[in-house]
Amino acid sequence: MTISDIEKRLRKMGYNKFKKESSKTISILTEGNRVDVLEKVEKNLQDMNAKYDPNKGSSSIGAVVADKFTIKARPASKQGKGSAGLGNEDAMINGIEQFTKNGPMTVCITDGKKKYEYKNVIGVEEVGRDTTNRKKADVRLKIKGGKKIPISIKKDNAEIWESADSYYSSIAKKVVDREEVRGTIAIEQKGSISYMQPNLGIKTTNSEKRDVVFGSDLLNKGFVVVKTFRGSDFQMSKDGDM
Repeated sequence: MTISDIEKRLRKMGYNKFKKESSKTISILTEGNRVDVLEKVEKNLQDMNAKYDPNKGSSSIGAVVADKFTIKARPASKQGKGSAGLGNEDAMINGIEQFTKNGPMTVCITDGKKKYEYKNVIGVEEVGRDTTNRKKADVRLKIKGGKKIPISIKKDNAEIWESADSYYSSIAKKVVDREEVRGTIAIEQKGSISYMQPNLGIKTTNSEKRDVVFGSDLLNKGFVVVKTFRGSDFQMSKDGDM
């Protein structure tokens, strides 16, 4: 079987736009909910031992692995326009709005460790592109009456909370320069890239930790949830709440 054979099978599922990334990797280009797309692919390729892994690769929604092939889902209208990172947010927005479209709901969000519950939720909006003044929220719950709850969403396997280039560059440069003078590290230039041996780690203060995690908009106003969301994560409970 080749990647072209995989494409033919995906076409039979109703998909017709693709991006072949390698001989073993293909992306479905879609405007629909990408998590739902991947879950459908997983279900339809069970004869190939298909498994949807929300943490596969660099995408915020993961990918399906079927035998030796990797199948991803990308937003068709955002190719080449900085679309990375929105899949997890899309999953939460679609998951919540399928219920709130019928009226205010009590919404409960959990990552398995902590639980956050809000009454009279009427919707949710994507705000991840607005990073002015170091805002961290990816989405905001809209509460009846006008209040909004900012939420930052991280994948299960998230390793980076903020780019050190933007937050710590001036301090890092001073530390690196100092340690190079002391001889505890060596800097080697290869072309336009500098390599440092050994690596350095700087212990952060508690205030720096809070700042990196919560930015300017989350502390005491919203929260951070660490979870790779799937469509099946969003359910109505017996008492009518989510």
